[in-house]
Amino acid sequence: MKNDIYEKSMIIELGETIFHLMSLNILWILCSLPIVTIGASTTALNYTCIKLRRDEGDSFIKMFFRSFAQNIRQALILWTGMLAVLIILFAFLIQMIGNINAGSRISVFGAVFAVFLMILLLLLFTFTFFVLARFENTLGRTLTNAVYLAIHHFPITVKILGTELFLLIILPFFLWTYFPYGFPMFIFFGVPLTAWLLAKQFNIIFEEFIPE
Repeated sequence: MKNDIYEKSMIIELGETIFHLMSLNILWILCSLPIVTIGASTTALNYTCIKLRRDEGDSFIKMFFRSFAQNIRQALILWTGMLAVLIILFAFLIQMIGNINAGSRISVFGAVFAVFLMILLLLLFTFTFFVLARFENTLGRTLTNAVYLAIHHFPITVKILGTELFLLIILPFFLWTYFPYGFPMFIFFGVPLTAWLLAKQFNIIFEEFIPE
């Protein structure tokens, strides 16, 4: 009897999680459409996932839009800066690939360096917008704290990077190439599932800064 109740509760919890992820995906896409608001929508997504993971807060829709409204100014500045850096790195990478195709061997090092910097930018993006979602601070302190936490919790940072590379790059590439019918599943769950999984790691990181 107890096992049946436990199994039913697990099924209900799984159903609620799937519903939350699908709903958050829609909210995130809609609020990211202007492109410049991707930072604010990602912050809101992170905040909501953190709260849901801790079983805190009220309606997840209210939590999402509350965080979106509160952080849109800072998120807009941070995201615009990161987007500019990303565009520069991407243009440099394309140039290096063109040079490689033209026979320049030394450009391989330039391409590898560009990819390395993109990975660091991905980590900075992730930590910055999770920190912004959880704490109120100045832009400078938010960036400084993000870098500090990424270095201070290096083992967790490696887990976070592995999760992102798998869910946001390797998995969609595999689905698109070998299993295109499964690619819509990534469209529905890719970003919110990543935030949901990362929220667990960031709750561990933030534990020492949150009073009991």
